[in-house]
Formats: sequence, C-alpha cells, structure tokens
Amino acid sequence: MFAALSAAVRNPDIRRVELAWGAAITAEWAHFVALGVFAYEQGGASAVGIAGLVRLLPAAVVAPFAASLGDRFRRERFLLALTLVGSLALGGSAAAASADAELLVYAFAALVGLASTLIRPTLQALLPSLARTPTELIASNGATSTIESLGTLLGPLLAGVLVSVADVGLVFAVGAGGLLLAAVFLSRVRIEGGIDLAAATDDEGGARQVLAAGFRAIARSPRPRLVVALIVTQTFVRGCLNVLIVVAAFQVFDAGAEAVGYMTAAIGVGGLIGAVGAMTLGGRRLAVAFGLALVSWGVPIALISPWSNLAPAIFLLAVVGAANSVEDVAVFTLLQRIVPDEILTRVLGIVWALAMGGVALGSIAAPALVQIIGARAAFVVIGSILPMLILVTYRRLVEIDRAVAPAPELELIEQVPMFAPLSIAAKERVAAKLVPLSVHAGDLVIRAGDTGDCFYIVGDGELDISAEGLHTTAHQADYFGEIALLRDVPRTATVEAIVDAKLYALERNDFLAAVTGVSAAYAIGHAVADERLAHTTHSPGSSPR
Repeated sequence: MFAALSAAVRNPDIRRVELAWGAAITAEWAHFVALGVFAYEQGGASAVGIAGLVRLLPAAVVAPFAASLGDRFRRERFLLALTLVGSLALGGSAAAASADAELLVYAFAALVGLASTLIRPTLQALLPSLARTPTELIASNGATSTIESLGTLLGPLLAGVLVSVADVGLVFAVGAGGLLLAAVFLSRVRIEGGIDLAAATDDEGGARQVLAAGFRAIARSPRPRLVVALIVTQTFVRGCLNVLIVVAAFQVFDAGAEAVGYMTAAIGVGGLIGAVGAMTLGGRRLAVAFGLALVSWGVPIALISPWSNLAPAIFLLAVVGAANSVEDVAVFTLLQRIVPDEILTRVLGIVWALAMGGVALGSIAAPALVQIIGARAAFVVIGSILPMLILVTYRRLVEIDRAVAPAPELELIEQVPMFAPLSIAAKERVAAKLVPLSVHAGDLVIRAGDTGDCFYIVGDGELDISAEGLHTTAHQADYFGEIALLRDVPRTATVEAIVDAKLYALERNDFLAAVTGVSAAYAIGHAVADERLAHTTHSPGSSPR
C-alpha cells in the first residue's frame, strides 16, 4: 500500500491535487454533519431528509451539463474555480446560520452540493492526465479514496467537536477556509501536453451534441450502463444510511448530536483500513472487486439492526467504510479505462449527478420507510439491497473483467524512454494509434535516405539495423525511426527483418504530437537521437535509426 501511495505522491502535481482534495472532502463532510444537525434542530428527521434533498437534487440536475465545462476548458483550472465557488458558498452558509436564516442556509447548501458534486468528476478526469503509468493511476485513485476516508473521518469529528462547543455557523466558516486552502494548492497545478479538450468538443458539433456525448457513452454500451446503475444504487443506499445514522443517534441509541459525527466518522476510519486493500488491487479484475465491495457495503448495514448500544454500530459502519474505499478505487479506475478521455469529465459528471440524485432520493425514502416499518427494520431492508443486486449481476461483472483490460501494446509503450514522461491517458492514446505490421524474413522496413513517415516498436522477432557499415540487431521492445521524425531529415539507417517479425508503427504526426507535447519527452527524444547519431559517427556497434 505505502509503496503504491508514495509512487503517486512523488508526482508533484498529483500531490497538490490530492492535498486539495483532502481539504475539499473534509470541508464537505463537516458541512454535511453541520447541515444535518441544523435541520434536525429546526424540524426533526423529516427536515434532515429535506435538507439532503435540497443539498443534492439541484446538483443532480445541473451537474451533467456543468460538467461539460471540464471537457471544454483546462480541467485543473475548472477544478480551481469549483473550490472557490464552494468556499464562497460555505462562507455564505456561516453568515446565514449566524443570522438564523433557515432558507438561506438551505440555498447555500444547494450551491455547496453543486460544487462538491462537480469537484469529484473533474478530479477523477484529471488524474489520468497526471499519472504516468497504470500503477500510478491505480495508486492515485487509491490515494483519492484514502484521503476521502480521512476527510470522512476528520470532517465529521471536527463538526462534532465544533457543534458541541459552539454552533453550526463555525463549522461552515472552517469549511470555507478549507476550500480556500484547496484553491491555493490547485493554483500551482498545470497539465503539460494534454489533449486539446476545446477542439475535441468543438469537433462534436453544437452545445446539444457536446452535452449529449456523455449520455450516449453510457446509454449505448451495456458495460458502462451496468456499472453506472450499480453506482447509483449504492448511492441510494448511502442516502438512506445518512438519514438512518441521524435517526439512530437520537432514537435508537438515545445519544446526542455528537453521535452523528462519531458514527459518520466511523465510516472514515474503516475507509483508511480499506485503503490497504484498495492499493493492492490488480488491474484486471476491477469489476468483480467492485461487486464484492458492494456486498460488503450492504451486509453490515443490515447487521446494525439488532444492537441497542452504539459500539457495535460504529464497528459495522467502519466495515462499510472499508468496503467504500475498495469500491471507489475499483469502479473509477474501471471507468477511466473504458471511457474516452475527451468526454471523461462529462461521463463522470453524469455519474456523480446520478449519484447525488440517488443520495437525494435515499434521503427522502428513508424517513418514509422508518415511519412505516421502524428504524430497526429499515436497516435490514436497506442493507439487503446491494447484496441481492450483486447476486443477479455477478456473472456480467465477471464478463466485464474478461473483456476490459489494458491494451497489450501499452506494455511496449511503457518500455520506450521518450514516452515515459507521458501521462497514462496520453500513453493509452498512443497505444490505440499503433498499427500492427507483420514483416517476413528479408523484408526491408526502412531504407537509408528515404523520407521518414513512421516510428516503429518491435513486438516480436529480430531485425538488422545498418548505417555507414555499422550493424546492430533490434529485438522485442526495441524501437527505431525517431531520428528522421524528430530532426526532419532522411532515414539514417536501413532496417531489414532477419526472421519473421511483428512491428507496431506509429505515424509521423501521432508520434510528434505525443513527444513534442511534453517537454521532458521531447528532451529525451532528442537525447536518444543525439546519442545514436554520435555512435553512428564515432562508435562502431551502435544502433543508428
């Protein structure tokens, strides 16, 4: 776990983004607890449900459309703007709470909910442009989940302490400061060599087509459709649990407002433990891991029902938190893999909008269910939803894991030094553009003096490389052809297949777009070219290309 986490945070931009996320998620959960306490004091359990609806339903409606901005503008800048909006809204909440202006507290809560809902998909769409390897991406998602667990722990604890010594207005004010700190971190993040998102969205047509692209990506493919449906169901259960925690604190366990913070914080504690497992997730069975985590999400909720004291409930909620960490890393890494990068923010925006809608509906459904069957029975019913659903869909999750895996060409890309500085999103775009090419023994692949049109990576076989009387042999994962492309000169060597071989060709424009878009990749490419040209002139036995 710690090796994977350190691999992620060694990337300075990922480190800044994760620190900003920590401040944002802590502020969000502190706001959640303070808003629940404020609503309960104003109107009881039903008011808690209404507050949840007001906080989340507007976000669910607006987020799919607002998220398109994350694909039209630079994502790091959009994320910065969202943290500033959230900070202003929390500052307004503090002022409204101090003035006992209930309607204004709810209005600002809706704005906080919108900002929070958009921060998540923008962050998750940003990470593939910052991470450089699949391992680093999984570690980054694991770090995001770990930090969310910390925020789920620290935010409610902070809120519980502050409401016990002061009031909810102070919680809102502290949250505003936290989001302002997040903005400071994000102001130093900038992506180099990312996809031209504005051009990509312009190519799709008008505003309606831009907005519809995310919906089409989900609706037209059964795999994303199933994954998103399971996410939304889990968030419905989460919305129910949010209300049940408040109801249980006051009615089942006969505790005070601070118990709401402690029970919610237990989820964060469990999330930290679950992060150990999340960090060790392999890259090829993510859908199954997601499904099993959902089972572990539901069963502990049902098991809360028989207990009459707080301690067992806190333990079971910690188990829920552990499952939540594994679920988050598995499902969002899976979505980052199967959704094209140019529409990723829109798709994730829709996912989080539906998720917030699910939480909002759960917030409304839970009080009605408690009123009909009682709090204890409600825990059993709500906790059974996810395990039953996974029983029905488990085989389809197994099929997703069989069908969706990193492209084998990505392993070759990883071994080319000039591609090493590229983000995983950029590497996957390069891998997708590789053209397989079979050559027979004796075939010429390139001839010295010809115009350079492609860069080549050896997938299998042996090839003879000669220039000015010098010879070397290329084997699997070797590469050639970069000098003519980077220097805009004729080919400097002749390459002939010794045995039947499989190559992967990357066209000139695609190669130059990948290498010249990132300064470190560009520098490595020219260093490789300089070394090979120097060896061609001075050091027999080298490999000019």
